[in-house]
Amino acid sequence: MSTSPDPRIDSRSRATAVSSVTSRLGRDLRQGRNLDLYIAVGVAVVIATLGVFGVVDAKVLAAATLAVLAVMAISGLSSRHEVDGVRTALNRIAAGESGEVAAERFLSSRPPAVDTEIATATDVAIVGVTLTRTVRDMLPVLDRRLRAGARVRVMLIDADSAANVEAVARSRKADTPEFYRHRVSATLDLLRVLASSGSSETALQIRLLPFVPTFGLCLVDADDVHGRIRVEMYQHRTLEPNPTFRLRADRDAWWYALFRGQFETMWESARELRPGTGSHAVGSGER
Repeated sequence: MSTSPDPRIDSRSRATAVSSVTSRLGRDLRQGRNLDLYIAVGVAVVIATLGVFGVVDAKVLAAATLAVLAVMAISGLSSRHEVDGVRTALNRIAAGESGEVAAERFLSSRPPAVDTEIATATDVAIVGVTLTRTVRDMLPVLDRRLRAGARVRVMLIDADSAANVEAVARSRKADTPEFYRHRVSATLDLLRVLASSGSSETALQIRLLPFVPTFGLCLVDADDVHGRIRVEMYQHRTLEPNPTFRLRADRDAWWYALFRGQFETMWESARELRPGTGSHAVGSGER
């Protein structure tokens, strides 16, 4: 047995739909949203009505139609740009959730100052090529820490090894091994001055590498839960500044452990130099 639809239900549905559209229209107008589209629709309705009753001629009607289409096209482009912006934002959020960050947020072309962190450190470890500027800039704070009983370990290249020639091949700043020999010598002179500040003969330890490290390191209280490591990536034959980044023991556990282990590996590969001797002299840890 067939039943006919209840006209009251259809009437209520139409009333609800009209009410919803009216409510949306009022909300958009109050908030100033989609005004261009509403104006275009209004103009189109008016022009179409005038055209039907012959109030305007075909040229005016055609021009108005093109104007309305132009407004619709502009609105469409604006919506597309908004969608692209939303997509870009979502991609950034997704990248952040997966651990990806923009290089500008992670890498720096200027090594951050570490004086504040070293000011209270009990253990400092540094490795680099010649460390001439690094040791010179950190001289006062290293002196204070050694006097306070801290341990300082420093590693740089051995000017009497093949590392000296390798450094020249990788650099645009030097064309002879003497360039690095002089810089290493200057650093060792500064370290010998620091040696007298130590609370013991082993407070300041120096070792020389038989190769050029691919990155520089500055470790501050590396064994502590709040330890810090600054990594400087050395480049090949360029005058551009070296990119650097920082690692924290309480945030970057895996990578922190990797670079901390790299320092110890290099330390075991280097020969010991007693601060009060020349670069040829080594201690009991000679390799």
